[in-house]
Amino acid sequence: MPNDAKDLILVIDEGTTSTRAMLFATDGRCIASEARKLDQKYPRAGWVEHDAAEIWRKTLRVTAAMVAQAGGAHRIAGIGITNQRETIVFWDRETGEPLAPAIVWQDRRTAATCRDLREQGHEAEVQAKTGLLLDPYFSASKIGWAMREWPQLADAGTRLAIGTVDSWLIWKLTGGLHVTDATNASRTALMDVHTGSWDDGLCALFGVPRAALPEIVDCAGRFGKTAAFGAAIPICGIAGDQQAAAIGQACLAPGQTKATFGTGAFILTHAGATPPISRHRMLSTVAWQLGGERSYALEGSVFVAGSLVQWLRDTLGLIGTAAETETLARSVPDTGGVYLVPALSGLGAPWWEPDARASISGLSFATGKAHVARAALEAMA
Repeated sequence: MPNDAKDLILVIDEGTTSTRAMLFATDGRCIASEARKLDQKYPRAGWVEHDAAEIWRKTLRVTAAMVAQAGGAHRIAGIGITNQRETIVFWDRETGEPLAPAIVWQDRRTAATCRDLREQGHEAEVQAKTGLLLDPYFSASKIGWAMREWPQLADAGTRLAIGTVDSWLIWKLTGGLHVTDATNASRTALMDVHTGSWDDGLCALFGVPRAALPEIVDCAGRFGKTAAFGAAIPICGIAGDQQAAAIGQACLAPGQTKATFGTGAFILTHAGATPPISRHRMLSTVAWQLGGERSYALEGSVFVAGSLVQWLRDTLGLIGTAAETETLARSVPDTGGVYLVPALSGLGAPWWEPDARASISGLSFATGKAHVARAALEAMA
């Protein structure tokens, strides 16, 4: 007899280099998963873009594969979404199609804008309201730049929708629901972390049309349904990838800390019910929001970690696979005096230097690729 129990949970993990869907049993066991790589575009030095249509197309494909693996949409109790944060998408409310490239969190094109705002004395206000700093990493300056430089966005008028990747996926899955959760909203530099609402003053400062932004909601609830897979499945959970990692690693009490090494490296410490204030240029961010009540975290963001290994493989050609890095590094006792500064996307915490550039120093005729590989791994550590 067919199994009609709704006993499975489908999770979408939309990352920087790939999008993945996973199927879980209610006891937490991962039953199946499928992933597709995403193409990143680098139109100029310091610019990083995604095709939002590709993100949706490949997310739809892997999600459909998991629905099939489950035996049908009727088996799935709900969908949870986690995603790369700060990356910003622009689309047309009427057609549901992107109006411009998605600007990725690694993008540095607004470094001069952030520097100008800092010199004008705005960073203290931004930090007090958002817990963040004036850096191109965050979404606000990206949106402002796009509104100035891409006329099709202003031309769209009330048809323009703007959101982080979770917003984009929920819009496409539900056919038009425009929401984001508090963890993603807290990474834009537009949300007041004390009130959980978009701040009009910050929207004006960065040149962001507030009407185009999504509604901010809890991390758990009922956020519409998707009928894209033959039967309605509710969307029940949303969280930015690093907050989701902290929750998944049970950082549920103040002081508990996690470190995640992916494209970048991110350290989050649960800080309780009050936004932490850092004297060392760390970030204060929302850990989760439930029932309108927020818990907070202290975060250190390192922009380059696993992407450094990808660069060694795909750009320099020093390795054939990522796994070779460890073998090479272990083949030499030390770096031989080689040092690698992994500032391929500037430097994050605590330096916040968007114009910093990567460097490899200490090279000699005795240097081999094993020394460079070891220096790269030590740079991440």
